[in-house]
Amino acid sequence: MKILMVTRKVDKNDHLAGFIYNWVRKIGEKVEELKVISWQEGDSTGLPGNIKITHLKTRQNKILKIFKFIKLIRQNIFQVDGIFCHQMPIYTILAAPIARLHGKKVVSWYMHRKVDWRVKLMERLADVILSASKESFRLPSKKLVITGHGIDIEQFKPAEQVKESGIFRLLTVGRISPTKDYESMIKAVDILSKQGIKNIKLTIIGEAGLAEQKIYFESLKQMTEKMGLKDKVEFLGPKPNREISAYLCQSDLFVNMSGTGSIDKAVLEAMSCGCLVLTANEAFFEILPAEMQTHRDNPGVLAEKIKAIIDLPSENSERLKVKLRQEIVNNHNLDNLVKKIISQFSR
Repeated sequence: MKILMVTRKVDKNDHLAGFIYNWVRKIGEKVEELKVISWQEGDSTGLPGNIKITHLKTRQNKILKIFKFIKLIRQNIFQVDGIFCHQMPIYTILAAPIARLHGKKVVSWYMHRKVDWRVKLMERLADVILSASKESFRLPSKKLVITGHGIDIEQFKPAEQVKESGIFRLLTVGRISPTKDYESMIKAVDILSKQGIKNIKLTIIGEAGLAEQKIYFESLKQMTEKMGLKDKVEFLGPKPNREISAYLCQSDLFVNMSGTGSIDKAVLEAMSCGCLVLTANEAFFEILPAEMQTHRDNPGVLAEKIKAIIDLPSENSERLKVKLRQEIVNNHNLDNLVKKIISQFSR
């Protein structure tokens, strides 16, 4: 089997796209040859020889970039059995007409609650749509195949880490954006501190990309300072995906207040490490028990939920950790996802 994959960025050091490096490596292990077009430049060193990656220039005239992309599709279409388009609808929109002309299959992966004209056109052009959950693809389609997500369970696994003695550590990972509701997390720490729970600390990993997100980020720092929480809330900035598992294993609770409605990879990675989680994301409400679900924009409820988890008997906590890990092994395992992706091209 020979496959052409299109994705945004193959970069093992990237804090957001770093996981794609593992996807590429795992797919490459299961096929004769994997050709990859990376929409942006990145560090893809260290991959097996049967994986050939072409990086488009990150900063380039958009029209010229599209022409270069189409040229690469045309050059490679004769040498592959099909195209796997990862996430961005534009890849399918540009590649599918060429693939169809040459009788090659297009399998598209998409995960987001947003449905616009691009998603609708992608659905029309692709042969198969893959998504991690029904909440992650909101457009009704007979082409849709629910696969679960792809978490590398060898990278994200429970491990004994030296924890700060007597401190209950909260962790959250993601881009710094209002959709993540970081205010509620900070306010919940303030509420718990005023209730006498002094041994608590919140670590926030991520960066603000857009100008408005940077303004929001500054407001979070100012809020933390005004509340006198500088010793209880720390902003670490972005970290490569390969380093996140160590932070997860050092933490007692992963908090996610995302309002995307799409199953969040960061929560799944935490579960895979055997870290307790607490989320407001509706995509997890059928997966997680009630004590691990909360609501956005309600710091009081969030504080109550955190306190209940702090007070959990150790045997209950350990039982939940095992259950969370098993959910990932069974239903969101990267090895299983790779098999499902490849199988689409032989049907």
